[in-house]
Amino acid sequence: MHKKLSLLMLLSLILAILCANFFPSLVIKSKFLGKYFIELLKAFVPFLIFGTITYSIASFDAFSNVKKIVPLTLILYIASTLIAITFALIVGSFLDFGVENKYIPNPEDLVSAQVDIGSSLSVLAIDFSNFFNLITEANPFAIMILSLILGVSVRFTAKYNQKIVGILSNINSLVINITNYIMLLAPLAIFSLFANLLIEVEGETIYSLLRFVISSILIFITYMFVFYGAIVKYLAGISPYYFFSKIKNTLIFAFFSSSSAATMPLTLKTAEDELKINKEVSSFVIPIGVTVNMDGSAIYLGLAALFVAQILGIEFTFNEYLVICLTATIGSIGAAGVPSVALVMMTIVFSSVGIPLEAIAIIAGVDRLLDMFRTSINVAGDLTIASIINKFIK
Repeated sequence: MHKKLSLLMLLSLILAILCANFFPSLVIKSKFLGKYFIELLKAFVPFLIFGTITYSIASFDAFSNVKKIVPLTLILYIASTLIAITFALIVGSFLDFGVENKYIPNPEDLVSAQVDIGSSLSVLAIDFSNFFNLITEANPFAIMILSLILGVSVRFTAKYNQKIVGILSNINSLVINITNYIMLLAPLAIFSLFANLLIEVEGETIYSLLRFVISSILIFITYMFVFYGAIVKYLAGISPYYFFSKIKNTLIFAFFSSSSAATMPLTLKTAEDELKINKEVSSFVIPIGVTVNMDGSAIYLGLAALFVAQILGIEFTFNEYLVICLTATIGSIGAAGVPSVALVMMTIVFSSVGIPLEAIAIIAGVDRLLDMFRTSINVAGDLTIASIINKFIK
């Protein structure tokens, strides 16, 4: 399904460009498709957060028979994602995307999108009266915290543990399946959103979008070769040239498939045959990485938030940067099974910092292209972490 959906999304982008130029009246009539898709995502995202995160945390030990390396694996993956999005936010904050004519959505959308960041962060101070208010308001940050607490509680509850995990597994499967069906509408939504964007905005915004794409690709490449290259050299004791020469075919496959899950058999083969990683390590670390490692998506989400904020004239505070880091990192847990997951996670990040979800239209059209680069980074990250852990357990 993922390959077909990716192809349809690419075709919808091409059709959007053609129809915006030759059939603008048709495009305007299709505007409701994009609007309802965003509303549907907005309504369902809280359930996705709760279902995937709670189950992933609660069931983690159920699929782990390598307890010795569990803590190290989790720490490295979480640290890697945090570093990725921090890198993106630091570099992105210095970029000028050439925005002069700002794209302004409906003023009502801007008001409805406003989130009290201070209230969100007060959850960390265990302000329970405010905490439950935030949950009833479907605040994504609060729901993430609740999901983590419930997941950890179930994980350390011996009695009825397996029964509860079984229930959570069913809930998670239901949530993922529904999300997959919702994402089948993505090609129609991308056509509607991007085509209407081309009609409504000035040329400067399109030029800025091109700068965003080029900047993102350069940052992806820099992060992969500089950061991963450095840590495989100093933490895994492997020459960066040797490392990348051995995994190049896997990265090429990941690039064109745009799916870490589809690439996993080749990733495992590369880890064991080319990098000589212990099979016990690779068979545990790689599948976990496919589930939780989203360095590429983290970079993309950080850059997307900065780009859209720049277009809308929004300036982030330190608290908002912190919320972006946390929501993107926590949101990556267990969500990788969703097609075009970054597009789904974007709704979480944007709503957490007060960016109107309608602004997703600005970059929805280029999501498919950048997805190819994101997937390559995610796969490279899996092999990097596996190499480090293999070194440490020798």
